[in-house]
Amino acid sequence: MNARVETPPKRGKGCFAKGCLILIAFGILFVVAGVGGTYWSLRHIYLSDKPAPIPEASAPSETSAATPGETSAATPSETSAPVRERLDTIKSAARTHERTGVEFTAGEINALIAANRKSHGLAFVRIDGNVGQVQVSIPLERLKVPFRDAFGLGDRYLNATVTVAAPPGTNANNVQLSEVTVNGHSFPTDLLDRRLLGAGQSLRSYVIKYANQYGVTGGEISDGKVILHTSGY
Repeated sequence: MNARVETPPKRGKGCFAKGCLILIAFGILFVVAGVGGTYWSLRHIYLSDKPAPIPEASAPSETSAATPGETSAATPSETSAPVRERLDTIKSAARTHERTGVEFTAGEINALIAANRKSHGLAFVRIDGNVGQVQVSIPLERLKVPFRDAFGLGDRYLNATVTVAAPPGTNANNVQLSEVTVNGHSFPTDLLDRRLLGAGQSLRSYVIKYANQYGVTGGEISDGKVILHTSGY
């Protein structure tokens, strides 16, 4: 397929989850298009006519001060607010060359996804010890890809699961995927280093650019949390 590769859209304030989700979707879709080769395989093997079930994000319960004995569950917006503050903290630390680290649980990341109307219901994150997994189910009608309308793919869904283990010392230049499945089919784990549509930039180059926007110089998945670092340089 010969089509101009559009770069993932630039991030706006408070759109970290949406931006990451779009980055994952664009990368998988463009690489699949390059690997799949034919319209039939892209439409019928790697894309689906139905969405995959995505778990609903749940927030931890908090005790209500107004009515003793009752509890009120925090909304995704309320839960995601401190997460956005931590993202702002790491950006500020990077600008002032301070060394810092911030932690995020799977629940907090899912709340961030759920709080954004453009990413709500499209992805879910799980963290089991030192392994993270992202499940996505995205209707192509929500993605502005150059070949979507030309090949009549607006009615299809990108259903994929990406698993990653990030030990200490991991950064955007060396992070590796452990497992990738697209519509139930195993996919090469070197997804990050494959060129989009077989000719454009690699997905890793966008990961590096996105990490640089937030000043993230390293990260790891440990004890059920994603930990991001700035080096202070």
